[in-house]
Amino acid sequence: MAWPTDKASNQYTDSGQDRIADARAEINKNITNVNDILDFYDTSGPYATQGNYSKQQVFGLQTLSYDSAGDISWDVSTAQTAKATLTSGSTTIHIQNPIAGGTYILIFTASSGDTLGFENYTVKYPSGLTPSFVDSSTNVYTMIYDGSAFLISYVLDLSTN
Repeated sequence: MAWPTDKASNQYTDSGQDRIADARAEINKNITNVNDILDFYDTSGPYATQGNYSKQQVFGLQTLSYDSAGDISWDVSTAQTAKATLTSGSTTIHIQNPIAGGTYILIFTASSGDTLGFENYTVKYPSGLTPSFVDSSTNVYTMIYDGSAFLISYVLDLSTN
């Protein structure tokens, strides 16, 4: 279904002398339009649709934590921006539900020798170089999912001056 473009008239509903029987066709048109709108949207998700927006969209910052296996799970369908503190030397992030064209941001604290891997997805870094971290550094990965791999740009060792 397409978005409705045929508005109902208020010709038979704007006066105290109007009769419901005369407005029946216009009331039916409004009901049809509402049904077309409902058919237009995918109502299965928490926010109904994905789309292109002309104004800034702000996503909550989710704090990620380690699971019982010592890994981190991140469902990007509920939080496109997340933060974590790496504590185990080698951390694997399990990303769930990415959408091709989606942008995801991970802000994390790491130390020298920590490594960060991504399970089930190919990742591509600038010049193919996996970054190294310094002690207690704040780092930002900006990741675009192209449908088969995460394209990651990063800023490392952010600090306050």
